Amino acid sequence: KQWYQRRVRGNIREHKLRCPDYQGCDPDDAFQDFSQRIKNYKKVYQTLSLELDRELTFIRVSNVTQFHINSVNSTIQSKSAYFLMNLRPHIQPTLYFTRHGETEFNMDGKIGGDSCLSENGRRYGEELGRFVREEGLSELPVWTSLMRRTLETGSYLPNTSVERYKALNELDAGQCDGLTYQQIETDYPEEFALRDLDKYNYRYPRGESYHDLCCRLEPVIMDLEKGGSVFVICHQAVLRCIVGYLLDIPVEEIPYIKIPLHTVIKIVPTAYGCEREDIKFGISSAITHRDKQSVESIEKRLIDAGINKVGSTYLWNGLLS
Repeated sequence: KQWYQRRVRGNIREHKLRCPDYQGCDPDDAFQDFSQRIKNYKKVYQTLSLELDRELTFIRVSNVTQFHINSVNSTIQSKSAYFLMNLRPHIQPTLYFTRHGETEFNMDGKIGGDSCLSENGRRYGEELGRFVREEGLSELPVWTSLMRRTLETGSYLPNTSVERYKALNELDAGQCDGLTYQQIETDYPEEFALRDLDKYNYRYPRGESYHDLCCRLEPVIMDLEKGGSVFVICHQAVLRCIVGYLLDIPVEEIPYIKIPLHTVIKIVPTAYGCEREDIKFGISSAITHRDKQSVESIEKRLIDAGINKVGSTYLWNGLLS
């Protein structure tokens, strides 16, 4: 019982006092107020019984690590149980993310592909290895994608625990892979305009959408939730999805999160979310970020491309109705 009381007091001071309700309050006064809340909760709290409530669907969590799952049937219910069982709120890992070093494709303005690092990309790899050693991060596990540019960047790190995840591969641009945005706009004007119209849900022909990518990354995110600190080397769109999840950014804004090259993104969990810190290395690189386009410019391109608009539905070559 004494251990339990110490743990509760520690949790209140470490986490609850940072909640918005107590901003600007005296810590002792806030502690007393929340302690009184707990007493009030006890007066009305009713424990779910595995015997008396067996007909109900519920997930009961005890002491963070004990789970009682009853009558879970649907896909959403199963995913909720899976999510809860992978959370480790008592573990507060610091997560490090970076894109690969600049590539030859980045210099040429091409998307996708599997090109090698440029000279500046290799310089970044060297500086990244020095950073890891100086910050005492050499013992962290390193995760990379299966693509050449992340493997080459990771080769400069002294870390011995390296895992490769296919799920961390960059968003598949399908038939637009290896093209520049200018080439896509010229060769596939409909696709270029439609992607700007709804970048999160748009799927490249024979490729993926950001929504597809988020679904692909679900197992990786669960591993991040339940594990310790890790150093991840991957790609722009992949990091947008992961950072968007960790910082609770609306899905429609995920495709526009800035993930610059030659930058380490440090994510630190807090009581009510996560904080992002960008560590820049001062090595020049191509700018691959493309800002959100205005509705007026998108509609002009749609008209120029011969795409009809009816209400909020765009009809492309009569394929959608």
